[in-house]
Amino acid sequence: MAELFYDADANLGVLQQRKVAIIGYGSQGHAHALNLRDSGIDVRVGLRPGSKSVEKAENEGLRVVSVAQAAQEADVIMILAPDQVQRIVYRDEIAPYLQPGNALFFAHGFNIRFGYIQPPAGVDVCMVAPKGPGHLVRREYAEGRGVPVLVCVEKDETGFAWSLALAYAKGIGGLRAGGIRSTFTEETESDLFGEQAVLCGGASALITAGWETLVEAGYQPEIAYFECLHEMKLIVDLMYEGGIAKMRWSVSDTAEYGDYVSGPRVIDAGVKQRMREVLADIQSGAFAQRFIDDQDAGGPEFYALRAKAEAHPIEATGRELRKLMAWVKSHDDDYTEGTAAR
Repeated sequence: MAELFYDADANLGVLQQRKVAIIGYGSQGHAHALNLRDSGIDVRVGLRPGSKSVEKAENEGLRVVSVAQAAQEADVIMILAPDQVQRIVYRDEIAPYLQPGNALFFAHGFNIRFGYIQPPAGVDVCMVAPKGPGHLVRREYAEGRGVPVLVCVEKDETGFAWSLALAYAKGIGGLRAGGIRSTFTEETESDLFGEQAVLCGGASALITAGWETLVEAGYQPEIAYFECLHEMKLIVDLMYEGGIAKMRWSVSDTAEYGDYVSGPRVIDAGVKQRMREVLADIQSGAFAQRFIDDQDAGGPEFYALRAKAEAHPIEATGRELRKLMAWVKSHDDDYTEGTAAR
């Protein structure tokens, strides 16, 4: 069974005695900075000059400085830049200012697990990883609740890393819901696997293959879109609320019976074996190396794959159908459909 932590297990005063830098002001960055600020923590946000997030953070009453200045001022540094950027930001603007007794925090263990960031002796290395997007972390905190978090310590150089990590988790509201003790290795490998095999890669490939199967059999693309993509939200929402059992309870007997007899014909032992191969590539570092090498080269494979996926006919079908559904709205002002080179 997982070891759980709650508010009573953490002393927020441990963090209130420190100066915290939040590096980045995206989905997680804005939530961490605002929640910590509202928990009485001394917070500054580190951003590159010209970042469009500077105005957003300042409008929330947060103090914004350069990444280097934030690293110099703070003794607790939470790095929330994208995975492929973190090692560069760390090398150029954080590492030169680290002092013994400082703590480096992460919300995902990619760069520590695969060795792209190697903190010096004397610096604690911790993770507090909310299991939800930043807007939810902020909203739940503001409403007096919280989003569950993973709490991990990779290096306890000072002897106080766990108390500091728990205080941080409490500061962003995570221990109101519960913190789960984990490790950088477990969080990183399971997170990458879930994204690739099930949540993003697996789900999108399954939906696309289903749509193609119906269209190739002569069914209208619009009908295939509704049956294989649009209604996925209904199914996932039911699972989210009560697990697979509630989904099966909620759908028709015909659908439930088809689940039992046809699901294993599609997702069979061969799929599970290929999932093991995906996991092995993650564990060995092969996936991380492929991703970082491609990013260092300017992302040619990444952008080619993105463009190919966005050009798939299922996307054009969806754009037209969503015009008929006034209730379907994007909640991200920065997102524009069909911009593969973004």
